Amino acid sequence: MAEFNVVDKYPWTNIPVGSGLREEAPAAYVYSYEMEESQLRSFVSGYMNITNDQNDPMAFYENLYKTNSSPTEYVFPYFEDNFRSYANNYADTFSQISQRGAQFLGQPLFETAGGLVEEALVGGSALASGLQSDMVKTLTQKAANATATGAEKLGLNQGAELLTGRKGYEFKIPAPGNPADFPGTYAETPKFFQYANTDAAVEINFMLANTIGEGDVAMNQKLIKNIIEESRPKRNNAIELTFPNIYEVKVPGLRFIKWAALANAAFNLVGARRVIDGRIVPEAYAISLTFQSLTLEPSNFLDEANM
Repeated sequence: MAEFNVVDKYPWTNIPVGSGLREEAPAAYVYSYEMEESQLRSFVSGYMNITNDQNDPMAFYENLYKTNSSPTEYVFPYFEDNFRSYANNYADTFSQISQRGAQFLGQPLFETAGGLVEEALVGGSALASGLQSDMVKTLTQKAANATATGAEKLGLNQGAELLTGRKGYEFKIPAPGNPADFPGTYAETPKFFQYANTDAAVEINFMLANTIGEGDVAMNQKLIKNIIEESRPKRNNAIELTFPNIYEVKVPGLRFIKWAALANAAFNLVGARRVIDGRIVPEAYAISLTFQSLTLEPSNFLDEANM
């Protein structure tokens, strides 16, 4: 297993290598795994994994992706402020995840039932609307022809009872400017939690100096090259491409992600530059890495983070 311990061995700080102070520096531990299956095969394996690990939630996540058993280990300095943010969303429909078909086993039944309920509600509403329309026309005509015979004689009160479903309801002409005389209808139903990955990514930012010790340039460039090689596909021949590695991320006491992708990476030149051995070398490299979870981040992960 290759190891790049930036906290202990790299020039991200002026504190000398080997000093006990480096051991106290906060760190993020990132393990880079090479995929052993194609994306299609991984998808099929994910289905099979549902039946194999029903009673062990962490085993389910462990077996979700088939990877090599010898990951590359990175230990990065971690000085970010926001270590966790997410949103919980509810809606009137099932989660978008359920629409994918891979996660929601009862989807056809619920969709059918939902369609029947919706049809009944819409149809009932249309029927009620039609009845109300006819009733309103009748009441309006009677109101227009109203004389001293009174509302009771015209049957307006009975019609109002039928229209509102309230026994003893007395018909009255709505008073302008009084909202209570113009009631509306709104049927509320329970909302559905939207199972979606709303957790913000883990961001890691640090600098690597090229001017502190001899050999810093070569060591820093090797680290950067390795990060890029593992996070980008490689073409083996005219039709074959490899997949980028996926990652396990742990920020002790704060955050754990079982499977993540390196969603964004940036490597910037800082300070003066010069050419050394045919390569442009700056005074320092500014490195920014963003790891986005490939799964939901359930509360089970809190124990794995030792929170």
